[in-house]
Amino acid sequence: MTRIDALLQQLGPRLRDARQTANLTVREVGERLGVDHSMIVRYENSESLPPLDRLIALADVYGLTPAALLARHAAAVSVIAAIDQAEASTIARLGALLDNPDSA
Repeated sequence: MTRIDALLQQLGPRLRDARQTANLTVREVGERLGVDHSMIVRYENSESLPPLDRLIALADVYGLTPAALLARHAAAVSVIAAIDQAEASTIARLGALLDNPDSA
């Protein structure tokens, strides 16, 4: 399986989970993005990869970031989203802690 195939297989369910967590229907998401709901279904069923501009729009609708949606591990989604949305000073402190865990 290629990396693209793996991405396609993990992104679909992740998009579905994000939509359901946001309490949205595929029709509502389609309307917000200006696309037919069947395209959202295709993304969620891993039949098609969304183009980058649409992935960004989906992330915005779901309150996530594209990086979070593309995370290799499902458990990392919320962590990546939080880091991506954090202030620079918070990220700097986190980086310092990761560089020197004994300082915590």
